[in-house]
Amino acid sequence: MYWRPIREADLLTCLELQPACLGDQIVGRGTALRVWKAFLDDPSFQATVMESEVPVAGHRIVGCGMGVFVARAFADREVADPRPGLNSRIIASVASGNPCVLSRAEIGDANAGAGLDFVNLYGTWRERGLNPGQLAEIHGLLGTSFVEHFAGYRFHRVLKEAIGASGIALARATGTYRLLAEFPETQSAFAVLTRESALAAPYSAAAALYRYQPPVLRLRPAEQELLSVAVSGKTDSELSADLGLSVEATKKRWLSIFARVDQFKPEILSQTSVDSEGRGPQKRHRVLAYIRTHPEELRPFSWDA
Repeated sequence: MYWRPIREADLLTCLELQPACLGDQIVGRGTALRVWKAFLDDPSFQATVMESEVPVAGHRIVGCGMGVFVARAFADREVADPRPGLNSRIIASVASGNPCVLSRAEIGDANAGAGLDFVNLYGTWRERGLNPGQLAEIHGLLGTSFVEHFAGYRFHRVLKEAIGASGIALARATGTYRLLAEFPETQSAFAVLTRESALAAPYSAAAALYRYQPPVLRLRPAEQELLSVAVSGKTDSELSADLGLSVEATKKRWLSIFARVDQFKPEILSQTSVDSEGRGPQKRHRVLAYIRTHPEELRPFSWDA
């Protein structure tokens, strides 16, 4: 099994895995589904899909995780007064036109400041057709994919409403989430992960999430966009097609990246051959090697905050 970013075609399949997480209690199913679809283009929304190489009970998608970065004031209220229906209040805020989710600029401010509050809207899996070994693999994959997906963000808290007996049991089993309240009437519980609780288990996946360091390259969003795609090893032609750029524009973007690296972290390129032939590919190799181990360089960050 492996994880990958969500695609629009996956959304309904994922939401059907755990209908109780749909968050339609306030606005109704139709509006909730429209908000989920709109989330796919929202910089605050993050989602991954757990997929099996061999179909399980006729399905390739066996689990998923989805969530949003939220305003500090919203998170403070939820922690101070835990109630059932966390997802529904987020969905309703977006539908009302007064969203509690963050814009890209606000994510950058929080990354450069006191850290981000994140709501894990959805972390679920197929209950039927999976044997205990497969379930354990999915549970482990949900944790590792979460950390890998969010490496480079400065986290403050992670909130979630665990749904059902298995969801609550999994939240307890992590040893890092703290259950603030349980709601027998809805078979759910409100849980929070903090820096302190994560680092108290230093070898946990949660602890890895909080090992943050700020970026240094001061990359522009367009440069981050190029590098985010380039880390997969694509050629300029492939990058141009993916980003909707000409090959010349892609090459100019690389030159801009090299200039920033040379200005802010010149040691990355210091051992590049002085011979002009092959110098460009060598530079890219060194920059991408650095980026792969420093994902914070690809995250929104407000340098003036």
